[in-house]
Amino acid sequence: MTLSIKIGKKWAIYSLCIGLASMIFGLLGLTSGLSLAYGVNWSEWGISTVFVYPDIFTGVMMAIIGVIFLLGVRPQWSGKQDAVSFLVVGTLLSALFFGVYLAMMGANAIGYSMYNAIPAGSVYANSVADWEGWIWLNDVHPGIWLFVFVIPGLYLTLKLWRKE
Repeated sequence: MTLSIKIGKKWAIYSLCIGLASMIFGLLGLTSGLSLAYGVNWSEWGISTVFVYPDIFTGVMMAIIGVIFLLGVRPQWSGKQDAVSFLVVGTLLSALFFGVYLAMMGANAIGYSMYNAIPAGSVYANSVADWEGWIWLNDVHPGIWLFVFVIPGLYLTLKLWRKE
């Protein structure tokens, strides 16, 4: 099978930008998650969770996605056809975790609506008390807004699948 899609310098620069952004935000999330485990809260320093989400799992996954994109830069720059796999895998992982983060936001929104629907004196009031004071901005991960920049890679992936 030969691919007619040109993989070259523009896709290498694209992978470099997405990979560096994912890697930076992943490492920031990892370090803030680890520091939160040891009692240091980054939000006390005025750092928003929209940019740095203090979660070890989120940080590791963002860093892995960044590494996948970055590993493809050199073969893409030299125009190798096999380099498209780095774009496809990085894009699909980004899309997968975008869906996971949206599902988490949806679940929290449902919990918050249940918290508002259940009367305060009810026997079920304590079971939904975790959502007191929840706002949707608390669940915005960097993986959600970085996905906007991954859409061109998703377009390339869909274009490849249609060719086969």
